[in-house]
Amino acid sequence: MADTGRKYREKYGQWALVTGASAGIGLEFARALAREGMSIVLTARREDRLNALAAELKEKYRVNTRVVAVDLAANDGADRLADAVADLEIAVLVNNAGFGYAGRFDKLATDRLRSMVVVNCVVPVVLTSRIIPGMVKRGRGAVIIVGSVAGRQPLPLHAVYSATKGFDLLFGEGLWGELRGTGVDALVIEPGPTKTEFQSVAGESVGDDHGEPAENVVRVALDALGKHPSVISGWFNWVRANAVRLVPRSTATIIAKRVIEGQTPVEMR
Repeated sequence: MADTGRKYREKYGQWALVTGASAGIGLEFARALAREGMSIVLTARREDRLNALAAELKEKYRVNTRVVAVDLAANDGADRLADAVADLEIAVLVNNAGFGYAGRFDKLATDRLRSMVVVNCVVPVVLTSRIIPGMVKRGRGAVIIVGSVAGRQPLPLHAVYSATKGFDLLFGEGLWGELRGTGVDALVIEPGPTKTEFQSVAGESVGDDHGEPAENVVRVALDALGKHPSVISGWFNWVRANAVRLVPRSTATIIAKRVIEGQTPVEMR
């Protein structure tokens, strides 16, 4: 990643907390912020991956790290994470953890749908609620929420996922409006298809090498932090997200279904 020309540690403080840090966009956020000299709390379920990343960041950037392995889908997951970092002044919170679940709604497992709503919506609210008062008191900090262009319109065969990302978008932009003048920045980064584990975890039929590199998404986010309430990564994603304004919502939904059908296994349509 190119040097952004801004010193995030100087602007916001020492510690960043990145959820879903074991892979994809979360991993790249951890690397980018460590490159800026920030110490990183790494959290996800896969402790072995977190430990490997922690060792990498310590060796390459000489920063402190803390690994907190936690299942954020658990009822007390977000609070257990907040408790585990209560002794730190978290300066940047990256709400990245999340996943999708592709298929026709009546064919999807209720428990997994519930977990998706918890991880994608409840966790960012709880973590931000627990951590942001300290930022406001100190007069500096940043909250980044990883949304998706899927949150810009109804998305058949990803109906609940797109709804969760619509929630994230409005939550983050609302925070941006509230926090103006406090010294605390808020941003929603909205990627499109990205080269991460998202596709395989969601049960899509496209490969994980489909989409934009995760490091590009992180670069766009950090460049926009403190300047905009939300930003879409990639010009084609911006066109696609805004094109829905030109046609009736019902038409956009039908078009979207045809696109998502091509990415969804036949048995789940």
